[in-house]
Amino acid sequence: MKRLAILALALALVAGNAFAQDASGSGKDPAPTPAQLEEMKRALAAQQEQLEKLKKEAAERDKALQEMQKQVEEQQKQVQDQLKQTEAAAKQTEAAAKQTEAAANAAAQAAEAAKANQFQGPADQNLEKPGVYQASLNKSLAALLQQPNPNTQLVTPPWAVLKIADNVVFRFGSVIQPTYEALQDPNSAGYSQNFYLRRARFNVTANLPENVTVFFQTDDPRVGYSGTTGQKNINSGFLVQDAYAQWNFLGHAMALQGGEFLVPQNRQVLTSVATFLALDLPTWSQQEGTILEWNGGRDYGVGLNGALLNDHLTYRTGVFEGYRAPTSPQEPPLGPAAGARNSLMFAGRVQYDVFDTEYVYAYPGTNLGKKKMLAFAGWYQAQNSYKGYGGDVFFDWPVLQGDAVTVEGDYMHFDGHREVFNDNGTNNTLPEQYTVYTNAGYYFCQLKLQPFVRYEFLHYTDDVVNLAKGQQRVGGGFNYYVYGQNFKIVPYYERILPKSQPVTAQLKDFNRFVLELQGSF
Repeated sequence: MKRLAILALALALVAGNAFAQDASGSGKDPAPTPAQLEEMKRALAAQQEQLEKLKKEAAERDKALQEMQKQVEEQQKQVQDQLKQTEAAAKQTEAAAKQTEAAANAAAQAAEAAKANQFQGPADQNLEKPGVYQASLNKSLAALLQQPNPNTQLVTPPWAVLKIADNVVFRFGSVIQPTYEALQDPNSAGYSQNFYLRRARFNVTANLPENVTVFFQTDDPRVGYSGTTGQKNINSGFLVQDAYAQWNFLGHAMALQGGEFLVPQNRQVLTSVATFLALDLPTWSQQEGTILEWNGGRDYGVGLNGALLNDHLTYRTGVFEGYRAPTSPQEPPLGPAAGARNSLMFAGRVQYDVFDTEYVYAYPGTNLGKKKMLAFAGWYQAQNSYKGYGGDVFFDWPVLQGDAVTVEGDYMHFDGHREVFNDNGTNNTLPEQYTVYTNAGYYFCQLKLQPFVRYEFLHYTDDVVNLAKGQQRVGGGFNYYVYGQNFKIVPYYERILPKSQPVTAQLKDFNRFVLELQGSF
């Protein structure tokens, strides 16, 4: 800028000089010589060159100033970005602090709730504060909710567990099986049709301190069923299906069990009804049940059960009421001898699991690819002259990606040895007989579909007298798992093949169609 001022001053002087010369010319002063003009021209050229140089330097300075201004703006932007990041980090830190504070408050509340819900024995129970404490569903239940209920083999949804304390837990369960059946009548070739509830169960399991378990279950089986007689079953009412207490005084190694519970026998009778592979129980799996006065495979007694060899070898055994003989007459003047003086019934079962294990009250019918099972078992029952025995094998294996194959076979042999069993005034016998039951299925995980087949037969040793009782049954269907075992749809078809055709019947072989829905938890 200083040089520009000097240049302007020079131009002013030159202009002033020229004006003076013009003025002197007008006064008739002598004109400049060529040499003077040339000198003035050179001076003007030098001044012009200097002016151009100053302009160039000014342009370079302007450019430098623009670059500096641009750098300053970029630095200001970076500083603003850093300020924004710092503010965001501060907000995150503040949010994290609030979350930490909230978690600490929740932990403190949980600790207070756990303290309030802590199990108290009779000695330290505060009787001045009666009431029902709120159940907690905290992380200590996470592992429990992932395990199948030992009595139903279902993975319990969260709403079915009530935790009172760390060592007091109640699990609730229910099985509802609405069913439609169309059974062909060999006499008329028509079909008897029924809508009914195959099962309507409610159960509760209590896990208490000192390895004590209490299980209670009710059922109203076949309510609404008319069978082939047309007499609708609507007034039977609920019955006590299971009611037992168990103490695992040696952990898994041995437990004492007492009450009404499943008698050790073939696997299918001991299978959880909510997890059947092939619709339902075998047709002739409880031939001894009527004469021994059982309740759906259960009886009243006391027994021991446990698991050895890392739970691979399991056993269950017990002494049960079984058949109770009626009173018997004596020589006068003595009155009749009291009934129920006959011996009690013994039953036992041993099972070996080759791979995964299952120490449970009721076995799963299918694990849907969640276990690798190969199990072999044998069982035995005896009371007075009655003898029953059998064995079973169970194979359940995951294949591919989530699929599974399941196969089971049960053999059962019963013989009353001509003993007459008096059932409420009706005399019954149990002829020697044996039955075989098999089922197999394949589970398609992606389709939630499990096609299955089942085959069974009943054979009597005295085939001449009991020819008409012999029979085969062949069937198949599929399980469609809408929501696992908690809700499934089971259509089933069965062909019934008696050994002989009654003279009153139009048909020897006939059909049975079943459609069952299952809701359970």
